[in-house]
Amino acid sequence: MAWLGFINLYMVRVNLSVIIVAMVRRNETGASTAPCLTIANATQGITSDSQDNEETEEQSSIATYEEGEMVWDERTQGFVLAGFYYGYATTQIVGGRLAELYGTRWVFGTCILAGGICTVLSPIAARTHYGILIALRVIQGIFQGASWPSMHACVARWIPPLERSRFIASVYFGATLSTALTLPLCGVIIAAHGWAAAFYVTGALSLAWCALWFAFMHDSPRQHPRISGEELRYIEDALQASGTSSNRSTKLPLKSILTSLPVWAIVVGDVGNTFGLNLFLTQLPTYMKNILGFSIRKNGIVSALPFLLRYTGALTWSNLGDWLIRKGHLSVRKSRKLFSVIAMWGPGVLIIGVVYSGCNSQAIVSLICLALFFNGAVTASITVNHTDIAPNFSGTLFGIANTFCSFGGFSVPVMVGYMTDGEQTPGQWQKVFWIFIPVYMVSEIFFLVFSSGSVQPWNDGEAGERRENAVDSELDVLKGQDVKT
Repeated sequence: MAWLGFINLYMVRVNLSVIIVAMVRRNETGASTAPCLTIANATQGITSDSQDNEETEEQSSIATYEEGEMVWDERTQGFVLAGFYYGYATTQIVGGRLAELYGTRWVFGTCILAGGICTVLSPIAARTHYGILIALRVIQGIFQGASWPSMHACVARWIPPLERSRFIASVYFGATLSTALTLPLCGVIIAAHGWAAAFYVTGALSLAWCALWFAFMHDSPRQHPRISGEELRYIEDALQASGTSSNRSTKLPLKSILTSLPVWAIVVGDVGNTFGLNLFLTQLPTYMKNILGFSIRKNGIVSALPFLLRYTGALTWSNLGDWLIRKGHLSVRKSRKLFSVIAMWGPGVLIIGVVYSGCNSQAIVSLICLALFFNGAVTASITVNHTDIAPNFSGTLFGIANTFCSFGGFSVPVMVGYMTDGEQTPGQWQKVFWIFIPVYMVSEIFFLVFSSGSVQPWNDGEAGERRENAVDSELDVLKGQDVKT
């Protein structure tokens, strides 16, 4: 259910990235023809008489979505795409804390319920005024801002430490798989029924999921009516050994959190990661359309490929990371640092290749796919590190980090909009890509220096009891040994 929840969560979040391509008239984007498509046609001597049936159909598709209803320039489009993140930044911390105190069931479920309602109302808002659509996206962001932190609190109460990387890769990265599914799905729907239908379908799917979530979700193993006694004992013993408290009222050690370098290492690393990720989440379909000249169907499919590879990478790296820790080849600390290098420096280097690929669409798509495959390693490093250092407050830590991460969500679309306003050229997009390379590199250095893999002394709140290595304790439980606390 959580996996499907993240699919729906991102479905109503990223759908606008491809829908806006069909909503807006092309002659308002500052370019009548994609530069790379023009260059390719001139170089190959392509004329309209030499097009086969497939190419003629693709041109028809391009013509269909280029004549959108909305007369919005790049700056306006940037603000529309950023609207979600203006609200998203406001509820990160409160969402995590609410889930720690009252459970994930209602917090996470309400997030997706509100997102579904806002999505269904989006066509009416857009046709009335773009400001109303922005306001609706802000409201959606306010509700959905609590979603990820609330699930982190659930992970700390349900998932033993040695299984968390794999859980996060398979469940959390349902969001990445959702992007890979949503972009082509919206492309097909738009081509057949228009852009408004894409909003209606994705919103309705989220509303249907909510009914199942509220019927079957339980906030802790002990509350679940169908869990076996053996499984319950295993989970509770592993969580107790890792320093996870069953007391929801544990006092929040705010001062210790805000002065903790391992916490800020997660924040800085996460900000760098999501700043780059938001470039691909919000701008990739626009780049594919305005620079590479892809049709709406092809745009949806090709824009989805990097996220499908990211999901595959998440599963690959997380299983490898858990195996290395479980077998004793790497400590938690070393494992998190190793996979963070893969997740951050891998894309940073590969984006340089994108810059120098010119109009070679095959090379560009391949490099972006490989970059996001490597970026999937965040599931074995930065994304899971909150639960390593403070399982009792992992929701709050995730909320703090994601509050700062939201900066990338609302700044990237606006920045790209200003940089490409009236100038949709490969040269301008190369300048955009250059900005993200040092962001990946520098944020990773900070994470490498200051991150930790051990439970912090303030994890127990008022008790203040320190458990230096949660995973070693869990291994003792699995081996049937006495655990020293």
